[in-house]
Amino acid sequence: MKINRIITIIMILLQKDRISAKVLSEKLDVSLRTIYRDIQVIERAGIPIITYAGSQGGISILKDYKISKGLFTKDDVTVLLKGLNLLSSPILSDNEKSLTQEKIKSFLTQQELNDLGNELNQLAVDLSPWFLKQNNNNKIAIIKVALSQQLLLSFDYVKIKHDTISRLIEPYQLLFKEKEWYLQGYCLNRNDFRLFKLSKMSNVHKTDINFTKRSNPDMVSLFKRDMKKKVFKIKLLIDSSILERILDYCDEKDINPFDDNKYLVDFDFIEDDYSYGILMSFGHQCLCLEPEHVRHQLIQRTEQLRQLYNEEEI
Repeated sequence: MKINRIITIIMILLQKDRISAKVLSEKLDVSLRTIYRDIQVIERAGIPIITYAGSQGGISILKDYKISKGLFTKDDVTVLLKGLNLLSSPILSDNEKSLTQEKIKSFLTQQELNDLGNELNQLAVDLSPWFLKQNNNNKIAIIKVALSQQLLLSFDYVKIKHDTISRLIEPYQLLFKEKEWYLQGYCLNRNDFRLFKLSKMSNVHKTDINFTKRSNPDMVSLFKRDMKKKVFKIKLLIDSSILERILDYCDEKDINPFDDNKYLVDFDFIEDDYSYGILMSFGHQCLCLEPEHVRHQLIQRTEQLRQLYNEEEI
């Protein structure tokens, strides 16, 4: 947006003694002509702009011109910059993140920014997967528009046994939880709030139909409550070679030494295909000791897999 860009230019000029129009155009990803037009707008607004010619020239704001920076302390600005620095997400584009950082940085002197530089780079969060995975960015872009404009959202959703059903919902909140994106919405097919996993959504479209917001529940609390009802402990005997992988699913307190490089594990388990898949991925380095019905199910699934590989190729 033009107003957002102009405010960013003002903040950059307040932060720096002098900057060239070319650098501004590169920072904001616009043409030189656009920068010059924006500078004219800033001047007409009463902000005193000075331009310098030559190779060392550039644009600056008159040094005597002051805008109060007392709104934020140095610690306040540091917290804001750290929060933005940690955020790498399709929710906030690189350009939006960069523009916002420039505005916040204007509240610090150059020396304070230099002192803060190393601290900002000490921690980073990247939500993207290590390996190729379904890209949710397009879905999120559509959902963001539907959220901001309060538009109904339609999509196809894969349920248990791979049945696909069409859904029409009122979207309320995007949630990133344990490596997955979810969307909280009021399902008009079920007349209730639901949590939908983005990886199971396809053909996502915003409609032209507005809706009036309802009071939406805390879906994280509801999700945890529902999961707590489904979780039960199983006992595993594992080889030390998969100890590192088991720690992705268990706390250290649930793992105890057995003998001969073996460990006993109290494993939180939910009886579904996903959880059985985790156990089977450990191969012969993991033995389920109890309960009996989980052991039986693992034997049955292993036998089905063996039969599949014994069948003649089609």
